[in-house]
Amino acid sequence: MTSARGHGDGRASSARSRLRERGQALVEFALLAPVFLLIVAGIIQFGVALNFWFDMQRVANQGARWAVVNCGPPTSTVCDPTLQTALENDVISFGNNPTVEICMEQRSGNGPNGQEAAVGDPVTVRLTDTFEFVPIVGIGSITLRGAATMRIEQKPTRAQLGSLGTTQCPP
Repeated sequence: MTSARGHGDGRASSARSRLRERGQALVEFALLAPVFLLIVAGIIQFGVALNFWFDMQRVANQGARWAVVNCGPPTSTVCDPTLQTALENDVISFGNNPTVEICMEQRSGNGPNGQEAAVGDPVTVRLTDTFEFVPIVGIGSITLRGAATMRIEQKPTRAQLGSLGTTQCPP
């Protein structure tokens, strides 16, 4: 007699135990899901910020290259109206408009003291912009910078290069 009755009670208590365990799993998931989603969102935002920085670095490299080769061939319109304006209007992934600074580092005898830029002088292009993490939530922002320095290969003769050779790079 006990065997039939005890066997039935064992199954009922086993079913109740499984039901409680399912409830426990649901509570654990509810506690861990927000943390997991924050980590995933953080990884995605880091990837977006990294892509934005790569684009700024690409634009800085292009600008430095254009400056050192005198904006390309004489028929090129790549630096119209100026190299700085062309770089500011270049498309980057986040859609922002970075601040562009083009300057020449001082070398002995040439450079920002009113003298002409000469072949071999270094030209630096710097881009700066703010990246906001999840702009809807307003979590925070960081300042990203891209920079490239190259040496002049052709004497700058085009007006589109603006004040190249008269602006010294800040440290």
